[in-house]
Amino acid sequence: MFQCKRQIGRNSIIAFALLFNTFSWYYLGRGRVTQISSAFAEASFEHLFLTLIYPASIITSGIIGSIFLVRANRTRLFYAWLLLGVFTATFLAVPITSLMISALLITLLGVSVGFGTPACLNYFAKSVSIENRGKVGGFILLLIFAGVAFLFTVVPPLSMPLSSMFFGLWRAWILPFPFFISESDTLPEKSGRKTSSFASVLHNRTFLLYFAAWLMFSLVDIFETVILNLTIGEFEFLITIEPVIASFSALVAGILSDWIGRRRILIFAFVSLGIAYAIIGLLPQIWLSWLLYYVADGIALGSLTVLFMLVLWGDLSKNGSEKFYAIGETPLFLTEILYILFTPYLALIPAASIFSLAAFFLFLAVLPLLYAPETLPEKKIKERELRMYIGEAKKIREKYA
Repeated sequence: MFQCKRQIGRNSIIAFALLFNTFSWYYLGRGRVTQISSAFAEASFEHLFLTLIYPASIITSGIIGSIFLVRANRTRLFYAWLLLGVFTATFLAVPITSLMISALLITLLGVSVGFGTPACLNYFAKSVSIENRGKVGGFILLLIFAGVAFLFTVVPPLSMPLSSMFFGLWRAWILPFPFFISESDTLPEKSGRKTSSFASVLHNRTFLLYFAAWLMFSLVDIFETVILNLTIGEFEFLITIEPVIASFSALVAGILSDWIGRRRILIFAFVSLGIAYAIIGLLPQIWLSWLLYYVADGIALGSLTVLFMLVLWGDLSKNGSEKFYAIGETPLFLTEILYILFTPYLALIPAASIFSLAAFFLFLAVLPLLYAPETLPEKKIKERELRMYIGEAKKIREKYA
């Protein structure tokens, strides 16, 4: 029993370290892509082409990596993937002016993010029990948000060679961790055990319902960012509230989702954000409207991120979650592509109109959730409720004993 607890603790620590390093690597990579693409004029085809490569290569390599996961030794896959990031970072220290070389390096950078991410998320889902997945995922995201904020205050002042060196060292510190993954978790899947295929994932009704809500939120959120940057004006200082609230919201939402279920948390987040958009559309001149919006957006962002990125797809999978995660994570990067392509056109839409449309589409996003079943087993919810009732009964008994 104690050995089992130590095993779970060790696996959880490894999963946390891999996810923390990978998500922070993604955000640091965005900074390097900005530096590389800045060698070309901002409105040029070359600049647009280079900025699109990064999210596109993450999506493509993630899907390919989820296929290799069931056929390859996971430790070797982790090491090959992590070393690719280290080697790519070393090449970024050299000044680059060639479009093709820049495109190749950004592609490798995207692959160093996407290829092994489904494997990391699958390992997280296997390492953490379903009734604890929300709170552990929320704690991971809290530390990721805080860590990324700290890294961005350290890295930008550095020169390109020094920042690339720091970039490579940041990826390298995670290299010892795959060595401690147990052998049973590193071997390829046995042929006798049927793994989830992409066809089975795309035919999974529950997955499609949750995926539709996640995609709609991602589209609304990324498009609204363009309009908000143009209309916020003197209330720009309120932006700093959002990431702080999102960090703690991820933890609180994760804890609550383990108690009352995932679906209720998601519905609450969508409805609260829809109301916030409606208020800001009606009263954009009042600072209190912007304050309410950023509080609601922070709560929704933290809640939806922890559930859609870390928790739900692991809940839905029965025979390995790598393909669920590979497809389930695509809205995050797909909307980045759409943001780059449609930013010039979104700026032409009146703010009042787009805020009203955002509120409408967010309320529509709730509809799939109303038909989606709860992914946290009812038995787990009842067990927690029973333990809570027993605890209250003991307190009452002690009080009147």
